[in-house]
Amino acid sequence: MNNKVMIVTGSDGETAQGLINYFADKYDHIIGFSRQQKVVYQQESVETMQVDMLNNTQINSAIDNVIARYKQIDGWINCVGGFSMGDLIEDTEDWEKMHSINFYTCLNGCRSILPRFKNQNHGCIINFGSKAALDGFPTASSYLISKSAVHHLTKLIDIELNDSQVRCNAILPGIIDTQANRIAMPNEDYTQWETIEQIGYRIDTILKDNISGELITL
Repeated sequence: MNNKVMIVTGSDGETAQGLINYFADKYDHIIGFSRQQKVVYQQESVETMQVDMLNNTQINSAIDNVIARYKQIDGWINCVGGFSMGDLIEDTEDWEKMHSINFYTCLNGCRSILPRFKNQNHGCIINFGSKAALDGFPTASSYLISKSAVHHLTKLIDIELNDSQVRCNAILPGIIDTQANRIAMPNEDYTQWETIEQIGYRIDTILKDNISGELITL
């Protein structure tokens, strides 16, 4: 695995910010894709590009831009996502929203980067799934099913890669210790949550390994 160029989607999100900061001194270039570009990073190795992960034209144009400048892309982390709960299956109205933000953003990223990875015969995709989506829990069906789709996409990509040196895995965190989650769940025990540092370390080990098609919990 080359440690030269990494793309992290959803770079305005708190988890993506933490991962970008984690990998900033491990890669020559970290490029964050974000629809709004609100967050400014101070590290010289980090830059952001305005990219809507629901717009395939923007994604492909941004990838072409990065490859024209740096000749390759080595790692790709699909970190765009959102969470919604509170309604039963028959009541929720969030099906399209959750599917778009959690699954289609991931699918679009994979579809766009895979031909480039295959062409250079190396590269690793890390998709963000969810530990909770393995077994489920009540009143979050639209979110959990969107993440289950990410799990299956990861497996299918690996099947289609055959003997290629390109790899695709999914990391399945539980509750991530972010400020947003602390505000949303103020009475929970934060010490039981997974830190972005732990997630970054686990992703780093996946990128350095040769595994593919795996759904990996911390």
